[in-house]
Amino acid sequence: MANILQVTTPNLNTDHRNVQSPTDPKHAVDPSVRNPADPNRVVRADNRDGQQTGNTTQDDLLSVINYESNYGAFVKSLGENSDLATALESLLFGDMAGLLGAEHTDVGALVDQFLMTLRMDSPQELFDFLQGQQDLQARFTGDFFNQLRYMLTQDTSGSFKEAALAFLKGYNNYTSGEHLLQQLHSLMDDIEQLLQRSFREEFREMADAMNWEAANGDTQQNASLISGRMIPFLSKYISSTHDYGPVRDATMLLIFNAVRYQDGERGMLERLLERLMDSRDFERMFKGDAQESLAKLLDGGPSTSQRAMMKSFADNLSGLLLRGANGQAGLENVQQFYTIMNGMLLNESVYMPLLHFIIPFQLEGNNVVSEMWVDPDARKDKEDGGRQVKLFLKFDVQGLGKFEMVMMLQDRESRMQLYVPSALAKQNKKIQTDVSEILKKNGLRLSQFSVYERIRDRRIDEVFPEIREKEKTINVRI
Repeated sequence: MANILQVTTPNLNTDHRNVQSPTDPKHAVDPSVRNPADPNRVVRADNRDGQQTGNTTQDDLLSVINYESNYGAFVKSLGENSDLATALESLLFGDMAGLLGAEHTDVGALVDQFLMTLRMDSPQELFDFLQGQQDLQARFTGDFFNQLRYMLTQDTSGSFKEAALAFLKGYNNYTSGEHLLQQLHSLMDDIEQLLQRSFREEFREMADAMNWEAANGDTQQNASLISGRMIPFLSKYISSTHDYGPVRDATMLLIFNAVRYQDGERGMLERLLERLMDSRDFERMFKGDAQESLAKLLDGGPSTSQRAMMKSFADNLSGLLLRGANGQAGLENVQQFYTIMNGMLLNESVYMPLLHFIIPFQLEGNNVVSEMWVDPDARKDKEDGGRQVKLFLKFDVQGLGKFEMVMMLQDRESRMQLYVPSALAKQNKKIQTDVSEILKKNGLRLSQFSVYERIRDRRIDEVFPEIREKEKTINVRI
């Protein structure tokens, strides 16, 4: 019978010169040495075996994240780019602001112009500024979306969920109309510069025919111009000139944003709502008039003054960062501008499951730079209550120092942890009394409140550990 397994008897080796006896003093191993080097076996590059574990909690936390995945790289960057507020404070109110004003007059003038948008004459003006940021970023709020969110968590039909997701996509495109219009404007400017000179004038005429002041939902005129004239013009240009480089890439981005912009037409959104309302699950579970609730959302939103304030804030900040990143504020300051840009882009990542707000302002002679992260659907401690909101606030008050606050809010009852500078650590009783009075005036009950001395900066994924827990699937970065 064939020896399929190739079983053989071991060769008798009488040469014992390479065999080490553990009892031989020359080959004794110090038990205090972990993983001593052994040339007769293969070990890891760091000479550690696979069972050796770290000695710190931080090592244990980091070991659960695969940094070779997209989401793992995001979590890693989240910990490495935690000084956005510090960099912004230095730019606006610190030593860097004085340096820019003295040596780079153009950028210094932009800093002064930006600071004008941050000066609040009253607490009410500051509240309007904060409310404007919240309204522009937190789109899916209000009674209508609260009910819809609840229905999606129930045992509803697949057709209802499909209609609900289609409506949410349409609503997102509708509320992004002004932003998408700005994106289209920027892309058209770029395309014009990429075209050959003989084609630029005709393309510019089409771009000038766009209504750049169109409101959200009023997309028909601009969408018809893009799809009827501009896209055929660019398609003909690419095929005739064989320009398959930057022009084609920019055209594809233009088409992508144009499709989203066209899908944000108000009539289309209303048709998606009618389709959603035709579902039996929606009719059975929704309380109130859905069309009236949606009309309030569409016709409400930020006021004209709030929109103007936020637009001025965004335009001035983006212009300042662009100048600085291009080196116009001095090559020695480029890294500071890149730090601010990277931090802001990271917090707007598609992987970020939290709402992020950056709030620099001047009030009553005090310069404040604040950052806030909000989880509007935090994990509940008690399931029988309403929705729980978790908030993490960082703010730096000039002359006092850095503060951090972690707050849980459910059914108008709050639990809070406040971390204060060392100079205020001994005034914890007074701080507890004053903060309790502020919350009471705003209709909030304080069930638990602790004041600690701030020793170090807390990471976002430390305050919101569920960010790490979202790495549940295979997500390899190539």
